[in-house]
Amino acid sequence: MAQRVVLITGCSSGIGRALAARLHRAGFTVVATARRGEDLADVPAATRLQLDVTSQASVDDAVAETVRRHGQIDVLVNNAGYGQRGAVEEVSNAETEAAYAVNVHGVLRMIRAVLPTMRQSGSGRIINVSSVAGKISLPLMGVYCSTKFALEALSDSLRVELGVFGIRVVVIEPGMIATRFSETAQTVSRRVLTNGDSPYAPLYQEGMNLTNRVKGRGARPDSVARVIERAIRAPRPKARYQAPASAVWMVRLLPAAHWVGFEYWLSRGLRKTLGQPRQGSVSQPGAPRD
Repeated sequence: MAQRVVLITGCSSGIGRALAARLHRAGFTVVATARRGEDLADVPAATRLQLDVTSQASVDDAVAETVRRHGQIDVLVNNAGYGQRGAVEEVSNAETEAAYAVNVHGVLRMIRAVLPTMRQSGSGRIINVSSVAGKISLPLMGVYCSTKFALEALSDSLRVELGVFGIRVVVIEPGMIATRFSETAQTVSRRVLTNGDSPYAPLYQEGMNLTNRVKGRGARPDSVARVIERAIRAPRPKARYQAPASAVWMVRLLPAAHWVGFEYWLSRGLRKTLGQPRQGSVSQPGAPRD
């Protein structure tokens, strides 16, 4: 186990950095990567590489260099992520493509690049870091949630396709974690969120206020890193793991939440913020869903 080579994307901060440190301490051969190589200076790892998952050349170079130095890639952890906020109609095509370039296409680039090496060895493990947002789609986060829903679907297909080659695919669904992710997503989405002429402007302001209030709250990134290590070590890993415990309950209670009118209560809160009268036919509490 200690000799296994683990390539991790998005190690500049948060979950990726915590995971690199945890696995390095445990004796794994860690290859830590990030879009900006200078952000890796103090990340514990056997190898640190600059890697931009939106660039095929960068992906190919990082995978080739990992194989050159270590001879193999046993585990790929797709952790790099891109946050995007805003009402679906107001997130531009370019902003939508930027989110998909990292969260979906970047993952696919990485997987396709490592598969020849894994298939040749007859084993391997691919860990895709999704989110509870891959199970629960929230207003003003539709584009981001859609990338995580896509990642969940791709992972399910890959699990069957690659299983015949001895390659396991696992999804990790973090909940609220104390990282810079929310603040970064807010910064990335500033064009949308600060548009005072937007019909959603009061909702955006309330969302930004909430982000500021909860800044620094949530579970430690290592709580997710610990679960990822468990998924790597497990002889027969589960298809999905959630972390922390609150994320487990969010996913488990989702069907019940829909039954009691989850969307209705969300819509009611949004109308109140906007000062809008009730419109449309959002499901009432207890109403059946198609």
